[in-house]
Parts: sequence; structure tokens; C-alpha cells
Amino acid sequence: MSTPGKMSYAEQKRRGEAIYDAQIRHRLAPADSGKSVLIDVISGDYEVDARAARAIIRLRERRPDAVMHEMRHHRTYVGRLRSPRRIVRNTKAVA
Repeated sequence: MSTPGKMSYAEQKRRGEAIYDAQIRHRLAPADSGKSVLIDVISGDYEVDARAARAIIRLRERRPDAVMHEMRHHRTYVGRLRSPRRIVRNTKAVA
């Protein structure tokens, strides 16, 4: 098994899509259509929000070492996510 710091994009994508298909897709309500689903590919924990940045912040609060994969419209949406420190700092400056 790959360690979180050395996981390739292909492995992250494979795990994220497998977790989404097996555990998350059937739980999403019609109201969640078009929202971002952020998945920790190590633990299987996830967050759903219309804004990916808010979902990242909430997931990082619970899982600080999360390796995240984003899904939207049943597809992989982004490859790499920004550092959680940048997102939290920018969010606090706006709020």
C-alpha cells in the first residue's frame, strides 16, 4: 500500500473513484447534484458542499493528514488540491 506522502495521482484517482462508487454515490440526494464531493482516499471520510474550499476546510478539521480527491458530476474534477494552510488563511481573511 502506498504511503500518503508518496501516493501517485493515478493511485489517488483510482482510490477516490472506487470509494465514491462504492460508498458515497448512493448516499447523495438530488439536492447535492453539482456539488463538490471531497474524499479522503486513506480513510474514506468525505464532505459535500457547493464550494470545494468549504468542504476542504471541514474535512481538514476532522482529518488533518487527509489525501483528498474531488469528484463533481460523478467525475474526477481536479488533480491536486492546494495546501490546507493557504485555503484556511485565505478563508479567514475574507470572513
